[in-house]
Amino acid sequence: MSRVGIVAEGGGTKAAYSAGVLKCLLEHDIVLPYCVGISAGTEILLSYVSKQVDRLEVTGIDAPCQKGVVGLRPFLKEGSIFGIEATYDFIESRVPLDLEAFQNSETQMEVGLYNLKTHKVEYFDKSHIDKDETLIKASCALLLLARPYEFKGEMWMDAGLVDMISIEQSLRAGNDKHIVISTKEEGYVRNPAPKWQLLLSNLVYKDKQITDDLRNRHIRYKEQWDKIAELEKQGKALVLRPHKDLGVTRYTTDPEKLGPWFQLGYDETLERMDQIKEFIK
Repeated sequence: MSRVGIVAEGGGTKAAYSAGVLKCLLEHDIVLPYCVGISAGTEILLSYVSKQVDRLEVTGIDAPCQKGVVGLRPFLKEGSIFGIEATYDFIESRVPLDLEAFQNSETQMEVGLYNLKTHKVEYFDKSHIDKDETLIKASCALLLLARPYEFKGEMWMDAGLVDMISIEQSLRAGNDKHIVISTKEEGYVRNPAPKWQLLLSNLVYKDKQITDDLRNRHIRYKEQWDKIAELEKQGKALVLRPHKDLGVTRYTTDPEKLGPWFQLGYDETLERMDQIKEFIK
């Protein structure tokens, strides 16, 4: 039998789509042995591994839509434009992570982080995730929008600066097949970082390598999708991604938009359920 892994892309609040996808998989008893995520994809995967279906909707829709999750309030409280701590506290107040179920789950999970000192992406398994979820918070510390987190004595942030889609990590983990959950609509092309972002990166981090990684991010993103396309041709990858544009961006905090976006993830996955079951057979 093939070993199948889930690869979850980040995408800020667009990850509500991924939450809908994972809800559909859980409701159809599709529990795979491995998953790996980047940025918001990691927070969504927690509920899949612990099998908390109700937590997916809270994480994907309710938490991003609370007041003050983006902007001045989190900047004053957390020193970040995006309120990672506020988001975590909200989720835990509504549906706490079942840490025992999470750690005892048959599904292994890896989380990618960018090391500010070595400029490398490193992956950590779920044994490093505790009730404080520092590992998950660090994975969501977006470039320029959030402060890096200290973890294992070093400083880390969102690995999406280098690995936007962890397909290579899924391959290294020994998976034969990969279900890739993307938050980007079909045909999406990542543009080069604008000059103002590069200048701001230099100002904030004072680190040439971080700015260079930002400058080359669109190139690596294409390389990762080229690899996925190659695996698709070989019948080794299945991509679940939105086929409609509902006007949702990575910064959307409107429940009137994120609710339908979540539902789109669920509905489009349901439509392809026979194909998914055949793929993982």
